[in-house]
Amino acid sequence: MNKIRAFIFRFFQRRQPARNVRFPRYNQVRSVLIIYESDLMEDNRVVTDTIRKRLLADDKDVVLLGYAPKKEIQSPILPQSRIMGQKDHNFFGIPHSDLIESLQRRQYDLLIDLTQTPSLPMEYMTMYARADFKTGMQRDNGLLDFMIQTEPQDNPLFLFEQIIYFLKQIKSND
Repeated sequence: MNKIRAFIFRFFQRRQPARNVRFPRYNQVRSVLIIYESDLMEDNRVVTDTIRKRLLADDKDVVLLGYAPKKEIQSPILPQSRIMGQKDHNFFGIPHSDLIESLQRRQYDLLIDLTQTPSLPMEYMTMYARADFKTGMQRDNGLLDFMIQTEPQDNPLFLFEQIIYFLKQIKSND
């Protein structure tokens, strides 16, 4: 990320209202937003099916939001799943207003960021999403409330399983 884009991101990050962070009890979480990196073929069945089945089995409402670094996205936009591409954000990586509005329209109990490599459009999605608790791989962007340290080359399913494991283990007074 170049310095100008990083400066603009930090500017928008500082303008975000303070969040009321609440560590969730996993059995009380009802709505989950999953942010992930899509492959260029937009064939993410292994990730999306595994995650969706696991969370639906636990009676969670799941919304998947992926990002593929290409201009034309072939996947349909569905209420529970969407892949965004380069046309969905501007030169600085800021998502278009309709995407920001859709992220802020709904409140989620939990956001799980499964991205392995830093991507400015995905960081904006994480920042603008309305979630009580945000978790993912350890980064220094200040967006996540709970981070798991793992190697970037690890499978996103491994990161997902680690996050779910720790969320189930930690007991909260909230």
